[in-house]
Amino acid sequence: MNSFIRRGRNGLLAAATAAVLVIAPTMSANAATAVEPTVGSDKPLYLVSPEDGSLYPEGTSILWGAAVAAAPTPGDEEYDSPWIRPAGADQMRQFISPRGQERNINAWNAYASLGNPATNLIPDVSGFGNTTAGLGTPSGAAAVAIAGGKYSLGVAYIHQDTTTVVEVNYTYIEVTANSNPSLATYTWDVPEVQVPDSAPAITTQPASATVNPGASATFTAAADGKPVPSVQWQSNAGSGWADVAGATNASLTVSNTTLAQSGTQYRAVFTNTLGSVTTDAATLTVAPVAPSKPTTGESDIADPAKGAQSVTIPAGVAAAQTVQVWNWAGAAAQPANLGQAVVDADGNVVVDIHDLAKFPAGLNTVAFTLAGDSSFTVTSWTSFTKLSGTGDPLTDTADVVATVTASDLWALEATESVIDFGNVARNATATASLGKVTVIDDRNELKGWNLDATWGDFVKAGTTDTIAASNLTVAPKFFAGYNAIAGITVGSGAHIAESTPVSTLPSGALFDAALAFKAPVTAQAGEYHSTLTLTLTTK
Repeated sequence: MNSFIRRGRNGLLAAATAAVLVIAPTMSANAATAVEPTVGSDKPLYLVSPEDGSLYPEGTSILWGAAVAAAPTPGDEEYDSPWIRPAGADQMRQFISPRGQERNINAWNAYASLGNPATNLIPDVSGFGNTTAGLGTPSGAAAVAIAGGKYSLGVAYIHQDTTTVVEVNYTYIEVTANSNPSLATYTWDVPEVQVPDSAPAITTQPASATVNPGASATFTAAADGKPVPSVQWQSNAGSGWADVAGATNASLTVSNTTLAQSGTQYRAVFTNTLGSVTTDAATLTVAPVAPSKPTTGESDIADPAKGAQSVTIPAGVAAAQTVQVWNWAGAAAQPANLGQAVVDADGNVVVDIHDLAKFPAGLNTVAFTLAGDSSFTVTSWTSFTKLSGTGDPLTDTADVVATVTASDLWALEATESVIDFGNVARNATATASLGKVTVIDDRNELKGWNLDATWGDFVKAGTTDTIAASNLTVAPKFFAGYNAIAGITVGSGAHIAESTPVSTLPSGALFDAALAFKAPVTAQAGEYHSTLTLTLTTK
């Protein structure tokens, strides 16, 4: 026996004496199998040590008679996480029940009163602590230990009628039966918190958006709820709200916006089985970046003379005001922004037209808007035809002719006629160079080509002794100092090189290869010969 200090049922410190707490590892022969996850508990319930509030790990095997306490947090070493009595509760009890019967008092196997405190720190929930036998089967804490099986262990808050459960918090346990209840053990698991269903509640309101014509605007909204609410976006262009077809995501993107869509409102409706909620309306503003090309109300002016440097155009506003100048060159859909100008005393603006980039020869349409006017309302405009003048681009044509000539050469040249590896010991390798090989393809019609090598077995003169051709290996490369022309590439092995339809020029493309000969350990002594043939073929 040993003594320790633990929390009493009313949360007060009390001295107690108990048998030594024995925790058996779950892999022992008598241990219960792993407990499946708990479901349905109103709050999580953790089994903790009544001595220091430390958490018993999930799956721990605990003696039925050991002192065990319950906490709403995974460990309560600071003794600051009490159970709190919910409204409408008049009594707190610890209990053991069949799974699924936690809220049915008449099905409980055993229980004990924990009083009616407003708060209760780590109350006792030990197996034998359930001192009152219940109406469930088996009845009584000892009977449960003897029978074994799957149960729920926890605390419940009861209404004063003693039959209504206001709140129930528990964990699943699995009891390993023992004819001596004191030696029975059980394992446990932390429950999942059951979140009650709730109607949708807006968590993110859509924000209004301002974009330029042709750009996209995105509206985003969010809502909580259980079940997860569905969403339907709606729009109102002035004639009432209507669903936006296919708009059932948290974000709505309005693409390729137009000025006509400016002022349209959007909102999201979130719905689940418990109801619907609608967000605030967000407004789409489509702001122009330039005036639309005017078609009526033109101020007539004479076309400028050839070589004129400027034109004078009525501004449509009072003297000394600042206007923005725009020009549509030819059939351009969008105007060029030419900067600002100040209206002179006569109510005109003198526009410099000498810049060919801004005012090319041909039709030009000039318009004015007041500086800073975001609506880009045109105050005055005119069109004129600019004649070609000094410095304007002029065009003429000339027939440009060039005749490409070729030498029409097609040749293959190799400098070496004999390649001698010298004396080679058995199982040794000797190396030599193929020597410079020149390919000339300067034909009138270029098609490309392939350069390949073939060779036979090595034969000892006057005998039937041979060495296999495979004892010679070839590693092609460009000849030292040659700068390859694009399209001409070196191959590998017997494929020396190749070319796309590109000329080697009369000087030719230059290649070489590293040759290696290995004398077999079975070779007879003597001089062996083979013939290496280079073949150039057109593609």
